[in-house]
Amino acid sequence: MANVTSTTVVVSPYWAWFESVFWIIILVIILLIVYFIIKEIRLMRNTSRLAEIDLEKEKLSLMKAEMAQRGQPFFRVPPEKLEEIKGLADENVVLETDIYAQHNAVDKRIQRLENRVKLTKLDRLVERIKDEEKKLK
Repeated sequence: MANVTSTTVVVSPYWAWFESVFWIIILVIILLIVYFIIKEIRLMRNTSRLAEIDLEKEKLSLMKAEMAQRGQPFFRVPPEKLEEIKGLADENVVLETDIYAQHNAVDKRIQRLENRVKLTKLDRLVERIKDEEKKLK
């Protein structure tokens, strides 16, 4: 007969406990890695959005500063030049008013002419209808 040797493996009770907890530990580690990846993605999105918001705030502050400074020009204009500029601006306002008035007058005259043409056309049409009615009687 052949020699049959049996081997028995002695398993420590700690090893059995470790095998039961091993997969739970691996699962927790994987969940932690996923959590940190998601957290980094959210931080990247939030960081870019916060940068955009800061840029918009800076633009608004620059616009406010520019609006506050509009009363005082960047360069000094002598008073005589400033009065000349104001005079030219007033003259431009007067010219624009005159142009508007003349444009309005031209529009009204064209409208009046069109109405007169329509009226004469309608008068002629009425005359033709009356002539046709006389011929039919």
